[in-house]
Amino acid sequence: MKPAYPNHTPLTYRLLLSALLLLASNLSAAESTSPPPAKIEHPVKESDLTKVVLTAEAANRLGIVTTKVVKRPLTRTRLFGGEITLPALNASANSNSQSVYTILPSLAPAELVRLAQSQIDADGQVEQAKVQVQAAQIALNRTEQMRRDKVGTERSVDDARIQLGLAEANLKTAHERRDLLGPALLDVNNRSTFWVRVPVYVDDLSGLNTAAQARVGGLKDSPENVSRPAVPVAAPPSANPVAATVDLFYAVKNSDAAFRPGQRVGVSIPLRTDDENLVVPWSAIVHDVSGGSWIYEVLETNRYMRRRVQVLQVVDDQAAITGDIVAGIEVVTSGVAELFGTEFGVGK
Repeated sequence: MKPAYPNHTPLTYRLLLSALLLLASNLSAAESTSPPPAKIEHPVKESDLTKVVLTAEAANRLGIVTTKVVKRPLTRTRLFGGEITLPALNASANSNSQSVYTILPSLAPAELVRLAQSQIDADGQVEQAKVQVQAAQIALNRTEQMRRDKVGTERSVDDARIQLGLAEANLKTAHERRDLLGPALLDVNNRSTFWVRVPVYVDDLSGLNTAAQARVGGLKDSPENVSRPAVPVAAPPSANPVAATVDLFYAVKNSDAAFRPGQRVGVSIPLRTDDENLVVPWSAIVHDVSGGSWIYEVLETNRYMRRRVQVLQVVDDQAAITGDIVAGIEVVTSGVAELFGTEFGVGK
């Protein structure tokens, strides 16, 4: 039988394979000689950035102040959302009872009106009980005087004392009923201290230092966010089983009327663990237009170099940073913006 393709000999196959190999080598050579799609001319490493050299007069004019980078524990905090509430303790100096007001959910306007009306009624009952105590005391004094004058009996004195005791008991009950309704809603704008209720997930509670002072401010965790101290207080225990949270309470001063009941705030609570970090004053950090963080290292007298850093966290006026730096180097803390402007040609 004749082969199906009599013209295909082993020599033909070898010639075809050689042609394919030659074509592949030519394509590889062409690709190697073609220009790359992109290239970077004169690449500059961050370690080779320009250095700023000032004269002594210029450094004095810019107000250059330096300090050393230190490695020390910096208290870490975590930001939670909180709500401004009225204090659970009544403002009355004669009362140590606690109110259920702050453990109630947020009240609707109609409920607030009813609560205010109940507070007014309870205030009236307290005043009425005070008048009854005064009347009972006057009656007791009169019967005692009549007994001394031999015109009264011992029984009348005992009856007057019983009436005075009942009136005092009614006054105590009226005070406790009023305390249960919480601080007066109509006087809330005049209060110099508010409480902050902070719901915390139950599994996060063990890592928080709930006995330490917290900071209350805006909902944004940034150095520009002005905050104020808040002291932990003992409040009626409350929790939300649906959200698996428990409530922490802090007292915050409000003498400037910055907070209002029901306002949402950010509460920075310290953590139990304190890690060691490289720490510099926040004033030593400068940011470029892209949001990058930099410091100026002092190479020698009046000679500075910009170094990139990453800000891990900011506590008060101290910043924990990381980057190609070590503890002990000297950095600029005052005049940083002026150095940045001088380097890029916008300073004098």
